[in-house]
Amino acid sequence: MKPTSRVSRLYEVMDLMLDSVGDPLALKNLAASASYSSFHFDRIFRELTGFSAVEYQRKRRLRRAAHLLRHEPDVSILRIAQDCGFPSNAAFAKAFKQQFAMSAKVWREGGWRTYMDQQVGRESDVSFFVAEPDNLAVILAPYCPPEPGSVAARIRVQVLPALNLRYQRFFGQSGAALSIACNLFLCERERCGDTNAATPWYGVFDEDPGFTGEREYCYDFGFAGDATPDPGLGLRLLPAGTYGVLDFCGEWPRFRSMYEDWLDRQAAWRLDSTRPHIQMVERGPDGRWRGWLALPVKKR
Repeated sequence: MKPTSRVSRLYEVMDLMLDSVGDPLALKNLAASASYSSFHFDRIFRELTGFSAVEYQRKRRLRRAAHLLRHEPDVSILRIAQDCGFPSNAAFAKAFKQQFAMSAKVWREGGWRTYMDQQVGRESDVSFFVAEPDNLAVILAPYCPPEPGSVAARIRVQVLPALNLRYQRFFGQSGAALSIACNLFLCERERCGDTNAATPWYGVFDEDPGFTGEREYCYDFGFAGDATPDPGLGLRLLPAGTYGVLDFCGEWPRFRSMYEDWLDRQAAWRLDSTRPHIQMVERGPDGRWRGWLALPVKKR
């Protein structure tokens, strides 16, 4: 294989930052892991993501905290702040309010829903139309809650195997822009011969898309495989684990409906924020797109 590219090395550093979200990570150590000086690392990181490495990690810590505040009601706010790498409760409280315009307590008591509807609602969870980028009416349609019980009745809980993913990472795009970008990437890989019309494609969010504004969107889209002639693609392991899985065909459901119609309404499972949200799409025998959404869960 060709040497790892600059971009794929940065992908690896970002994944390290996510895995170590509660640990202090010095800029010089991050730079060294990507084979750069601190100055060049921070400049290239900013070019790729729109944020400095320090700011990027701070925002990721806050979004992880937002996850836990919503889905781990029995864990104290102080413990969540510590687990997400904040040196004190006061530092966490200040940073959280700057990011989400409310206190962590208000967020936990339901403020997350207001934030999601007002700040992110029209952008969240709409990247799952990657196969039909011209269907703008569907992509831009506002979220409509499903009929009560209609999504929950279709969800199965199962263990998905581990998967090596070759992917392109997309930053700062959502909605129609992300849909078109992913479709272009899909068509490019087919032209290069890396994939074909029967290849399954996977989209990955490491965080709840409903809490992530457009500038901070980070979405991995790719195909299974251990090797590729293009060293510019990232390689990551999607871990095995238990997921709530929703099959679809001829429709484009959203993770939000899985949360609201199933996860929030049952007592056996809760979100596992240590694993990603995954979507799989593929062309069926009739040429229509089909697939599934997989929500990472663990026993309560």
